[in-house]
Amino acid sequence: MAPKLYYFAIPGRGEVARLLFHIGNVQFEDVRIDGPTWPEQKSKFPFGQVPVLELDDGRMLAQSGAIGRYVAKLAGLYPEDPIQAAFADQAVFLVQDVWDATLMPSFSLPAEERAKARQDALAGKGGDKLKQMEKLLEPVEKSGGWVAGGDKMSFADLEIYVSLSNLVCGMFDGIPKNLLDSYPVLKAYRNRVAQVPAIKAFYDKDGEGVRAAFRPDA
Repeated sequence: MAPKLYYFAIPGRGEVARLLFHIGNVQFEDVRIDGPTWPEQKSKFPFGQVPVLELDDGRMLAQSGAIGRYVAKLAGLYPEDPIQAAFADQAVFLVQDVWDATLMPSFSLPAEERAKARQDALAGKGGDKLKQMEKLLEPVEKSGGWVAGGDKMSFADLEIYVSLSNLVCGMFDGIPKNLLDSYPVLKAYRNRVAQVPAIKAFYDKDGEGVRAAFRPDA
């Protein structure tokens, strides 16, 4: 039985695993939860949240980071070298810092206050974290390489690509779709990953709505 990935139809935190399965040609079932049915399904998942990966023996693996690393190993996109794996993780943890500084605080606010909070975050800590990501990626982009080092893309590159694309896909009030114009290194890197043939093919088939932001030159 192929593993089942449970997540909503949006890209969000399930998209990295979807891409890893696709790039690695690993068979899986992409179970996209319909929002209205979520309350009745919530209790069957560990921690009451998704994404969740149901393994072929029926066990359920929660937490997007754990799922991503597991599927990356299946797909051959988890570095075998310990140093490269550490640098991949470094990049992924920075992605989480960007998310925490830019978006997470606003989710606890009333809807009418979120856009202003996100704009303030971009002018402060969120913007600082994006600049740190630019600093990390500048030598990578100049060399045409990848964040773990070497000449092979890893799951960390997908984490950054998905995070940046999610950020500007239009789902978050207060975050402009042209945000990356202010961060040319991030824009160039995101676009380069989007042009990887397997990734481009994925969004040629499933690139409507918010996923349009995941296409090359978006």
